[in-house]
Amino acid sequence: MKFIALAFSCLLIFSMPANANDAANFNAMVALANKGDAEAQYHVGMMYNNGIGTQKDPRQAFEWFQKSTASNDPLGAYKLGCYYDGQGAGIVAADSTEALKYKLVAAKAGYVLAQYDVALIYGRQENFEEAFKWSKMAGDQGYPKALYNLSGLYFQGKGAPKDLALAYAYFKLSKVPPRKQVNEMAGILTKPELERAEKLVSEWKPQPTALTLKAKRGISAAEELLKASKK
Repeated sequence: MKFIALAFSCLLIFSMPANANDAANFNAMVALANKGDAEAQYHVGMMYNNGIGTQKDPRQAFEWFQKSTASNDPLGAYKLGCYYDGQGAGIVAADSTEALKYKLVAAKAGYVLAQYDVALIYGRQENFEEAFKWSKMAGDQGYPKALYNLSGLYFQGKGAPKDLALAYAYFKLSKVPPRKQVNEMAGILTKPELERAEKLVSEWKPQPTALTLKAKRGISAAEELLKASKK
């Protein structure tokens, strides 16, 4: 099994479902963002990024992500990193150093997609200690691709001591490979290794961070911010 660099998370743009109040929400969010609210600046960037309440405008989105990042919003930093990682073609030149810098801001703040992307970047650089570290953080939050890559690192003993029981446990927890491959991997473990692995699987629970949960709420988080700003 190899450490497989599955696609970067940011290339799959988070969708933000539309509703009848999109235009009003967009205008209200811009007003709040112009007052310097970092989270509002991030949401305006996402609205331009995805065409919510306004026309899609990646250039405007990039500028708002820059403002949000400068105001210390970690999700804004993640999206800025995505633009430097290829999403901003025609707007900003791809720059792997800048991409890593900004994604690390979000990864350190606890955002699971940033942690996964950072792990892949370090894996490509063959810095397996860092690849393992960030894969473990993202895997602990329950991100399937991170669990899968964590399995590969344990299997090869890269970034951590080789451990077939843990490799199998994370392989199974990821739910990425088909059952046939899971069963085949189980066949190479000793009985004690398999028992230890299955115990870990049965007791394991994902522990997403508050930032990850907030990001998943998408437009709902934006609406919550607007409501809070009116109090």
